[in-house]
Amino acid sequence: MILKLKKYFFRSSSAMLLFFLLVTTGKISAQKKGFKINPPDHIKVQYAGGMGFISIGAGYSTKNQKLEGDLYYGYLPESIGGVSIHSISAKATWIPIHLVNIKKYQVEPLMTGLVVNYNFGKQYFSFDPPYYPYRYYSFPTAIHSALFLGSRIGYNFPTQSFVKRISLYYEILSFDREIISFVSNTKSLKITDIVTLALGVKINID
Repeated sequence: MILKLKKYFFRSSSAMLLFFLLVTTGKISAQKKGFKINPPDHIKVQYAGGMGFISIGAGYSTKNQKLEGDLYYGYLPESIGGVSIHSISAKATWIPIHLVNIKKYQVEPLMTGLVVNYNFGKQYFSFDPPYYPYRYYSFPTAIHSALFLGSRIGYNFPTQSFVKRISLYYEILSFDREIISFVSNTKSLKITDIVTLALGVKINID
C-alpha cells in the first residue's frame, strides 16, 4: 500500500511538471525571427503552505480559466525556521466548478491541484547521499509534493485598468509524507495532524 502511494505521488509530480510546461509553452507563439514569450497573466503572493514563510509566483491561465500553472520562489527566514530556506515550487490548479459572478465580485467555490516543491541547501538531497545505506530515507528531503483544496473570491476592476482582478484565496494542503504516515497510522493520527493552511493574493494583470 505504501509503495503504491509513493509511486502515485511520483507519477503525479511528473504529470504536474509536464502540465506546467504545456501551459507555459502554450503561451509561446512562433514568429518569423524566433519565438515570443507572452508575460504571465497573473501574479501571486502566498503566506505559508509549505512553500516558504512568504512565496511570490507568476503564471498562466487557460482561456476558459479552468486550469492554471504557476512557478513560485519561496523564502523561510532563519528567525522563524532555525535556518534560512530558499525554495522553488511549481503548482497546477484546476477550477472544476463554474465561476460565480456577483456584481463586481467573482467567486471560485472550489480549487484543487498539486504542488511540487524543491528546497535548496546542502542539508537537503534529492537522492540518498553516498554515506547513507540505499533507501535509508523513504523520501528525498529536497523534493516534496502536496495535494490541496481551496477557494477564492476576487474583485473585478474596470476593463481599461492594468489590474483586471485582485483575489484572496486559501488552500488546505497535505504533503506526500503526511498522507502516507496517516494511511499507515490512522489510529494515532488525525486529519488535522496532516494538513496545513495557505493564504494568498492573486493579481490578474492585462
